[in-house]
Amino acid sequence: MHRLALAALTLVLGLTVGLAPQPAPASAPGGPDLRAATSCPPRAELRAARGVVLLVAGTGSTPDETWSWSYEPALRADGFATCTVELPDHALGSFTEAAPYVVAAIRTAARRAGGPIAVVGHSQGGALPVWAVKYWPGLAGRVTDVVSLAGPFGGTALGNELCAPGRCAPLAWQLRQGANTVAALRAAPLPAGVAVTSIASRYDEIVRPQPAASQLDGATNILLQDVCAPDPSEHGVILGDPVAYALALDALTHRGPADPARLPADTCSQTFIPHGDLAGSPVFLQAVARFATGLADPTRWVDQEPPLPAYAR
Repeated sequence: MHRLALAALTLVLGLTVGLAPQPAPASAPGGPDLRAATSCPPRAELRAARGVVLLVAGTGSTPDETWSWSYEPALRADGFATCTVELPDHALGSFTEAAPYVVAAIRTAARRAGGPIAVVGHSQGGALPVWAVKYWPGLAGRVTDVVSLAGPFGGTALGNELCAPGRCAPLAWQLRQGANTVAALRAAPLPAGVAVTSIASRYDEIVRPQPAASQLDGATNILLQDVCAPDPSEHGVILGDPVAYALALDALTHRGPADPARLPADTCSQTFIPHGDLAGSPVFLQAVARFATGLADPTRWVDQEPPLPAYAR
């Protein structure tokens, strides 16, 4: 049943195309109010919850498209409160320009929660919080865990393919294999006290090849098929995968990263993320279409990778 249910979701979502750093700036002078991009429930609800989790969506998506049918209802059922952040231009722009929004969201959520929070992100949204805690001094004290679902920590061959003609979207330059941005993401050390769990699928058609594309030094790197061999998840379906959620929940409810040995014995027989809304999952197709059309839009293309911010060079 596990394979059948996730295969059904695959069909629904199957349109997916295929040295110490210097302090980073708090925000760009004269720029937008980054805090306004963060959405949280009332402070009393945050402080009464078992914990607070900031959810960061991936490229082309809105928080609602990624989380409303998956981790939001699942985490609420497990006693957690959730915040979300709306990334600029649906996260289709520059990776390093999106990072300050995640920084502001972590600060805002932790302040409203009255203490450290956890972060769960998908795809680019799994890498952005790792970049944030590595490069913004003091931010690590506000984060206990980062759980990444299909994060591109090693870069993705898709970016190299998109940039092969010599022009592509800035994000494709930044997240391709061999990119300066990927090198900077990997090179900076993980701060003490932040547990990072990187969860990936062997069948990811966007962040590839796996498992190397999602592996990060200092993190606990888990391939879903090493936990449950028949798991059919790919890049989008991982959002509804019960094994990925069980690993995320394990990380959120224990000190340190996820440990597959602690998962309930029936995890591999589950069919869908607990308390998730399978009927609501087609909303994610909007993100899939935006991802494809956004990166394919030649008006966005540039002929080289954007320069790294000074703090990350």
